[in-house]
Amino acid sequence: MQPTAPQRDARAYSAARIWPLTDAGAGHLEDHVILTSGEQIDRIVLTSEVPEGIRIHDFGDVDLVPGFIDVQVNGGGGVLFNDEPTVEGIRTIVRAHRRFGTTSMLPTFITDSAERMARARAAVHACLEAREPGVLGIHFEGPFLDERKTGAHDRDHVRAPTEADLAIILGESRGITLLTLAAQHLTAAIGARLTEAGVRITLGHCASTAEEAAAAFERGATGVTHLFNAMSPLESRAPGLVGAALASDTVSCGLILDGAHVAFPAAKAAFQALGRERLMLVTDAVQPVGTEMTEFLVGGQKVRLEGVSCINEEGNLAGSALDMATAIRNAVQVLGLGLEEAVWLATRSPANFLGIERQVGSLSAGMRADFTLLDRAQRVTSTVVGGRVSAE
Repeated sequence: MQPTAPQRDARAYSAARIWPLTDAGAGHLEDHVILTSGEQIDRIVLTSEVPEGIRIHDFGDVDLVPGFIDVQVNGGGGVLFNDEPTVEGIRTIVRAHRRFGTTSMLPTFITDSAERMARARAAVHACLEAREPGVLGIHFEGPFLDERKTGAHDRDHVRAPTEADLAIILGESRGITLLTLAAQHLTAAIGARLTEAGVRITLGHCASTAEEAAAAFERGATGVTHLFNAMSPLESRAPGLVGAALASDTVSCGLILDGAHVAFPAAKAAFQALGRERLMLVTDAVQPVGTEMTEFLVGGQKVRLEGVSCINEEGNLAGSALDMATAIRNAVQVLGLGLEEAVWLATRSPANFLGIERQVGSLSAGMRADFTLLDRAQRVTSTVVGGRVSAE
């Protein structure tokens, strides 16, 4: 078979094992090369089929997987999005996480004033207009939370939805909008307005009963934010939000796999209940990722880093110092998942949840050329973003 002529701006990447993740259980490819054209994958071919004139960038004895997708990133690189709701603040956060294999994310803005919410929305919009790589949209985690489950969020700004708040969330903007709120604030009318506008809704920071949570799922919520944390627990006669999520056949759940937010046996039970299609790894990361910081502010409170835990003055967890590569490593080395299963939780599952599975999350022709290289200990050795090796 005669190799076809190279495309304009064509590049070629190879590794010992390529994991396309196009189908569950498909495994990896050896002696194959990913050909890219611009920011997209052109095709995956045998090494012998690479067109003449294209030099192959061989990453060596590593696993090449789709770039990670994180739907809950509060900060990184010394920056908290709430403190710096600017284009440069977002760029800093994106760069910090790219070092750990995350190539797409939703910068996450936690409970704050309407004025600062508007600034965050405007900054993300500017990033999307400028085609900043890695920014998918925005995640508003709050301010419509349950006062019984505020966690590290600023209670002074926790509130029921106002028209001013909804105007910001529903405002015209490119990209994805994800909203975390408590079940009692998701009325039928609000749910209809949000879903009609394409806003994705998750329940979190919520002390609802299982029945109230199930009703909220009927009103448009399709996910649960950081399963187990800041929500009504699963008990034998009071299943709570956790039980409602696990009992659902359709709801997706984010999970902070750092060993501090959720004990590893509970995380394994969640995987066994939800499977790879409905469980997503998230970091809930704050400022320390990619830095040596040990003290910082979250929600107006001093926070100290203790191991992997970020603890505020009230003794509550206040975000995480987790990066996605560490979450993958924990899934493999602690939970005992295979590499394909673990990576799926940070690629295909969030892509499917966000409705962008035709753009990112797997490796095939027409997909964005974002991929991450992992050594055998699941440490990131390199990241490719939009068809180019990242310098970060």
